[in-house]
Amino acid sequence: MQYSAPEQQSESQVLSQFSQALLEIYRLAREEPIERFLQTMLECVQSIIPFRFAWWGRGTPSLDTPEHMRSYYLFNLPSEYFDDWKSIRTEDNTTEMVYSDPGRAIVLDINNKLLSPGLIWLFKRYSFCQLMCVVNLDDITGLGNHLSLYRTCSDTPFSPTEQHLLECIMPHLLSAASINQIRSLHALLDTRDEGHPALAVCNREGVLVSSEPGLTDLLLTEWPEWRGPKLPFQPGKEGYHGKQLVVDIHDKEDLLLLVARQLYPIEQLSTREQDVATRFGQGLTYKEIARDIGVSPNTVRHYLRSIYRKLGINNKADISRLLHDIPTNKPT
Repeated sequence: MQYSAPEQQSESQVLSQFSQALLEIYRLAREEPIERFLQTMLECVQSIIPFRFAWWGRGTPSLDTPEHMRSYYLFNLPSEYFDDWKSIRTEDNTTEMVYSDPGRAIVLDINNKLLSPGLIWLFKRYSFCQLMCVVNLDDITGLGNHLSLYRTCSDTPFSPTEQHLLECIMPHLLSAASINQIRSLHALLDTRDEGHPALAVCNREGVLVSSEPGLTDLLLTEWPEWRGPKLPFQPGKEGYHGKQLVVDIHDKEDLLLLVARQLYPIEQLSTREQDVATRFGQGLTYKEIARDIGVSPNTVRHYLRSIYRKLGINNKADISRLLHDIPTNKPT
C-alpha cells in the first residue's frame, strides 16, 4: 500500500484532508441509504488513514467475558471472519486493552508478544500483520463502539499520527452513524410530530443502538432509576403508553424506530372524557355534548368534574388551552 503518510505531509494538508473527510461523512449520513452508509463512511476514513480491511462493531462491554456483539460490519472481509473471531474470542485480549482506556487507539503487529495464539492464528488466516483499534462508549445506549483497521505485511506500519487521527475521527463516526440510522428509519414516516419527539433505534430485544439525547430525559420521567442500553419496557407494535410519555414504534426489518414524546395532559383522560373535554373546549353546551355522545347532561357534568380533578384545572379556558397545546398531527 503506497501512500503519503501523514508525517510526510504538512500540518495544513493533514487538517484539510481530515476536514474534507468529515464533511463528506456527514453528507453521507444525511443522504446515503442505511444499507450502504457504513461502506461509504469507511471509504472516507480510508482516504485519510489507508487500510486493507476493517471491522466496525457495537457490543456490550463486560469485565468477565468478551463483549457481546450487538451488530457489526465487515469491510473487505468475508462473512466467515466473524465466526472465526467468535471461535477464538476468549483469547482476544485486545478487547481488554481498548476497554481499559476508551477513546485511545492501540496498535499491534503480528510479532507483538501481547498477541494471544488465537489472535496470531486469525491474523495469519486473513493475512493481517498490523491492527489499529479504538473503542468509544456511548453515554446514552451504554454500548461500546469499536473500529479495527488492518494492514498486511507489505504495508507501511500504522504511525502515531494515524493513531491520533483515528482517536479524533471516531466520535464523529459514531455521531454520523447514529444520524444515518435514525434519519433512514424516520424517513418511513410521512411527517414528524410537532411535539418535538426524541428518536431512537433499537433491536427486537429492546437494546438501543442509536438514540437522540432527548430520549434519556423522557425515559427518566417514567423510570427514574433506568440505565441503558436495554429499554425499560419490551418494544412491540402497540408501542408504549405510560403515565409520563408515549412511545410509538415503527418496524423496519430487524430494527425498530422509536418516536418518544411527553404525554399531553388531555391524554391522561379516558376516551369518553376526551370526547367531552374536546366538545366542551370548543364551546358546546352540556345538552349539546350529551346529544352528540348519547348520554344525559348529568353524565356530562360527572365527566367534567372528573376531567377537572385529573388535570388540576377548574374552567373551560384551561381545557381550551390544553387542547390548543396538542399538535394537529399528533400520532394516534
